[in-house]
Order: sequence, then structure tokens, then C-alpha cells
Amino acid sequence: MKVSTKERIKEAALSIFARKGYEGATMQEIAEAVGINKASIYNHYKGKEDLFFAVYQDVAGDYVKLLERVMGDSKDMKLAERLVYVFEEEILYFYRNPESRAFWNQITLFTPNVLREEFWKDLTQRELFFRTQLEALFLQGMEQGIIRRDDPAKLMFSYRAMREGLLNWMITIPHSEEEWIRDVWKDFWLGFKARPDSEENDAWLNEDFKRKPKKRHHYKGELDEYSAECLVCKNEFSIPFNDFRYKDIKYNRGDYHVCNDCGKMIQDEAQLLTGLTPELIDLWEMLFPGGKRK
Repeated sequence: MKVSTKERIKEAALSIFARKGYEGATMQEIAEAVGINKASIYNHYKGKEDLFFAVYQDVAGDYVKLLERVMGDSKDMKLAERLVYVFEEEILYFYRNPESRAFWNQITLFTPNVLREEFWKDLTQRELFFRTQLEALFLQGMEQGIIRRDDPAKLMFSYRAMREGLLNWMITIPHSEEEWIRDVWKDFWLGFKARPDSEENDAWLNEDFKRKPKKRHHYKGELDEYSAECLVCKNEFSIPFNDFRYKDIKYNRGDYHVCNDCGKMIQDEAQLLTGLTPELIDLWEMLFPGGKRK
């Protein structure tokens, strides 16, 4: 079957966006890869933003189909086998499709500002199915006494961290073996698995590391908002998930946040000290050396 020009443009764009990202790719380069003139692209897409999001929708759609397939194919498996099957299939999908993986890295780590709100809103909705399904499996395992009792959302976080770490390692290391996935899962499963002495061990760990129970914060990508503690006034405040001021402004770094009022105060103070515009001030490094307020 003959592939349409519109599809060929998307295929070429995926390859170039995966290598160069949104900012690095040019419409001219994409046109040359397809073998058409640049103006012809605009017969199918409004511009680079429209083309980039179209590529994302295709890649994200394929990922959702993968998740639906593995959850469906594994529904009759025993719980332990089902979890390792889903874990393995996810990793193998991206390991065998490095271009898709590279594109995901580009869009999640270097999200184009023009698409930031639309992208995260769409991705959050797409991820909801898998997240709820997996957390339900963890809860089922706890009820059956197979998995140690804990917050299912925390187990989900650990699961995804292990998945991402192993995948990145396999992509980076030459001559990786697909059999490594189940070897790593075995160690991971020993941490998940319920044991007769699990409550005693958990108590020892909590004492040993002086852990204090605290309210679970929503992270970026969960629900419609996430919560954070202001580093200056110490009050907790909610950040709407589609409010990207908190992701872009210089006084918000990593897990440290300041509320809007404190952020405005810090920004005004920095402008008075330097005379620079907010965009040119590295507020965090200048006012809080070392990343923490004295």
C-alpha cells in the first residue's frame, strides 16, 4: 500500500525530532528527508508545532495500545507473573524501538514551551488507565498477602523508577541481553514481596533511617494538581497541573518550591539588587547558595 505524503512527513519528522528535538529540527530538513519542498508540508500541517504534536499523538497512541494489549493479554496470569510480564513488555517495546524512546526523552525532558500545557494534559489522561490498573494490581497483591502492605502509589513510583533505570541502562550498554530484565525483576520482586517478618523489618528500617510519616504529596503528572511546601514560608500550597509558571520560573528547582507570594518577593528583591530582568536572573543560585536557604 502506498504511504501518503502526510504520513511520510510524520515518519521523517519523528526521526528528526527524536535526534534533534523540537528546537533543533527545521521544516526544511524534514522536507528534504521526505523529498518535497518546504512549502508542501504546509498543505498538510499548519506549522512545526502542529506537526510535532501530530507525531506525539501517533507515538503516544502506540504506547497506549501497548499498555492495553499487555494488560489484556495478562489478565488470566497469576499476579506475580502478570507483573513481571507487564514490566518486561514495556521495557522490550522501547528497547526494540529506540527512535520512539528518543522521541519520548525529547518531549518529556525538553518539552517545547508552545506545547507544554497541551502535552502534559494529554499525557496525564493517557497514563491514567495504566496507573490505575497497576495500582489496583498492587492492592490486590496486598489483599492476597503476596505483596507487602504499603501505599500502592509509592509502589507504582518504585516500579516506574526501576523500569526507567533498567531501560536506560540497556540502551546505553553495548551488547545488552534481554534476559537481564527478569534477573533484575527477581531482585526487585524480593523488595515487593510480603514476608512473615515484613512488619518487623519495616519497623527496623523506619527507626534506622529516622523516617517520619508525612503527608503524601502529589507529583507532577498526577491528578489535576500537585502539592508542594514553600521553602520560604513553609506553608503547603497546591499547584494546578496546567500552571507552568512554577515549572519555568528560575526560583523553582527540582523538589524545592516557593509559593507565588514568596516567589514574587524574591524576584523583586533580586531585580533591585541586580537591575536585571526576571528572565536573566538565576534567583536560586544567587539568593540561596548551594540550593538551600540558610
